[in-house]
Amino acid sequence: MKALFTNWTKVAGLLLMAGALAWTIKLGVIISTNGRIIDTGAAAFLMKAGILLLVAGSTGIGHRLSLHQPVWVKVLAIILSTVVVFGLFLLFAKVASSLLVAPLLEGSNIWYAQQEAPIGMAVFFFLIVGFLLYRSYRSVAR
Repeated sequence: MKALFTNWTKVAGLLLMAGALAWTIKLGVIISTNGRIIDTGAAAFLMKAGILLLVAGSTGIGHRLSLHQPVWVKVLAIILSTVVVFGLFLLFAKVASSLLVAPLLEGSNIWYAQQEAPIGMAVFFFLIVGFLLYRSYRSVAR
């Protein structure tokens, strides 16, 4: 158990990448079924699994930023990092719907694109953050 927490930055980076992968597969399911399966079956399972993995992985951001800080700072940073994940997703939803999807897909028959665009943005963002978190790992053995 101690090894898990000692290596939490690395584990959390992998969890973020796994969450992004789950959402990528979810988008693949939706695209391959032409939007017939969005909130049921495999797509629903992958959405929920992705959210759980992203929330768990986001704790690594707070953990990494609060290295060598008092315990109360570490706990606060870990809690706030999960809040930031949900806040970013809301921001992605706003940006995707107003700036990206509307102009690009105007007149298109891909009706589910506007609904799924924030997830696509989140995939890229959290994959990169997870990779950077994984690569920034340094042993903090005491």
